[in-house]
Amino acid sequence: MASRAVPRNMAEEFRRKAEEYFDLARTISLETDRAILIDIAQNYLQLAEAHEGVIPPPVTQKPQPVAQQQEQIQPKDDDKKD
Repeated sequence: MASRAVPRNMAEEFRRKAEEYFDLARTISLETDRAILIDIAQNYLQLAEAHEGVIPPPVTQKPQPVAQQQEQIQPKDDDKKD
């Protein structure tokens, strides 16, 4: 049984995956499929850079805005006229 070399770190593994997708993209003749493979490869490169601390990891969801509550001033009973 042939065993694969274990990568030294995750960034190395992500870069290896990116190279595999770039290589595969070079063999595809259909432009839309090639573009998808290149996009996947670029995402792996971003993951590698993020894992090395070069850039922050990509954000998958937009952060939700913080809801603020406002206090309404209520009239005092003393202010009412009988």
